[in-house]
Amino acid sequence: MTDVFIDSFGARWHDAPPPRYRAAVLSINLTDVLLNPPDDPALTDIVARQTGQDAGVRDYVLNTPGAARIITDAVHELNALRDAAHGCPVQLLGNCWYGRHRAPAIADAIGRRMQEDGTRVQVTHHHINRPAVPRKHPRPGCPFCRIIHADAPATIVHEWADALAIVPRSEGCTEGHLLVIPRGHVADFTTDPVVSATVQLRAAELARRLGGQWNYLTSCGPDATQTVFHLHGHLLPRTAGDGLALPWTHPTGEQEAPA
Repeated sequence: MTDVFIDSFGARWHDAPPPRYRAAVLSINLTDVLLNPPDDPALTDIVARQTGQDAGVRDYVLNTPGAARIITDAVHELNALRDAAHGCPVQLLGNCWYGRHRAPAIADAIGRRMQEDGTRVQVTHHHINRPAVPRKHPRPGCPFCRIIHADAPATIVHEWADALAIVPRSEGCTEGHLLVIPRGHVADFTTDPVVSATVQLRAAELARRLGGQWNYLTSCGPDATQTVFHLHGHLLPRTAGDGLALPWTHPTGEQEAPA
């Protein structure tokens, strides 16, 4: 019989439900408490392909400031929860963002600590084998990363925790033209659908606040007119007779029917 179920998972995976509740539950969210790997592209691209069960990643996570306290507190709280449950099993739900590094490493460490005390533990990693997602560290030479991370000049219209709205450095397509860009480096809207959805969400919030009618446009690849390879959404205010043509046309030159 299992005394403690420990489930690690990734909060960003919306196509699958989180682990089901099987007992009295303790939950820990590691997303903002433990730091991600350092922003060294040579290191993080390797780490992204590994998991919290690889020795290097495991040791990195467990040596992160605050990790030892999280493990000790979780063991203490799980034992208290077991006492209150009068012998019934209890469950720990531990998540990070992708469920591949921090959550599995911490979950395994908590499980080992409890097993050493004679507790019967079952540890399950629900998303550890999900495909690796490209890291979002700043990229050298990226003009948007320089704005976000190196204070390069820009006219910032609005800021969120995960995105910026800026005025294009050129004159833009029309007065009021804005760009909405994620703070993390993502090449285009196909790279990470969650980030792409977040950027469009922020663009929609801003357009609603400003009022009026808008086009929202984004691109993937040079053949689709992308010139800066850091995801960005164009917010274009529209008025009747503004003369601004949409960027796609038939080979004959006839404009595509509006969607």
